[in-house]
Amino acid sequence: MLDDIFPNRKNRDKTLAFIGDSLTIGAGGIRPYGNIVGLAFPDRPIVSDGIVGQVASSIAVRQGGRSLIISIEGNKLNGIQPVTITKLNDKFLSTISNNHEYSRTGKINGVSCTIRRFSGDRYTITPATVSVIDVPEDSEFLLDDGPRVRSATQILWYGRNNIGRGVESDIMPALEDSVAYINSPARYIILGILQGTNDNQGTSNYNLISGINTRLAEKYGKNFVVMTPPTDEEMAAIEYTPSAADRQDLERMNFPRGMRSDINNDDIHMNDKGYQIVANRVIAKIKELKY
Repeated sequence: MLDDIFPNRKNRDKTLAFIGDSLTIGAGGIRPYGNIVGLAFPDRPIVSDGIVGQVASSIAVRQGGRSLIISIEGNKLNGIQPVTITKLNDKFLSTISNNHEYSRTGKINGVSCTIRRFSGDRYTITPATVSVIDVPEDSEFLLDDGPRVRSATQILWYGRNNIGRGVESDIMPALEDSVAYINSPARYIILGILQGTNDNQGTSNYNLISGINTRLAEKYGKNFVVMTPPTDEEMAAIEYTPSAADRQDLERMNFPRGMRSDINNDDIHMNDKGYQIVANRVIAKIKELKY
């Protein structure tokens, strides 16, 4: 029936692309929450792309909504040897959380290359085949990742790491750029910002996060998924019985500690029960929007 009403449904990209930070890749749980969503849609490919500790602007570069502009040492490639990147408009693989190596592939002036980020926030570019082409200052590097999921249904979870770092104002513009990048007719879902364990009602962070989430809800309407504490019905649906301490958290308008990964050492991430709540909301939204 739906295929008769929407004749292009059969041909559209079925991929569900989950893009964000550590929450997107399920830090604190045993798998990305997108994999939980995928159980409800077994015929659909799942892509989960997140880097821990990243702010919204860097996520938007990885997603494709913002351009990546670089300059390299000597202004030219060096055969198949890595060349130091001397300037980036956004350190899109950087994070305050670790010094791990991250890499992404793409093209510069038509040449396939890999950009790597190393300990100490050092970046290099290495061509896939021998090349000595000139790379003028402030050249655009075209990442491979964005185009791969540009026609997918995208679930964007940005902004948690902007909180408290003086860059909260970039959350909305980063999301706007990312949504604008998705192929038309754009299919996307925006997730609200999750409170930390201490961001209880009445705190400055609670007020800050609530204000941003209100603006996100106003802007994205039916495409927005709230990150408010779970309802009794939501907890019952996953067979979760809140403890007395959980009830205190809920009264403070926060996720219960029993759904957090480690209440004493991790003030952000959830465990699989918490991610199940998020996944169920996304599943319901995908069905509601007929994505």
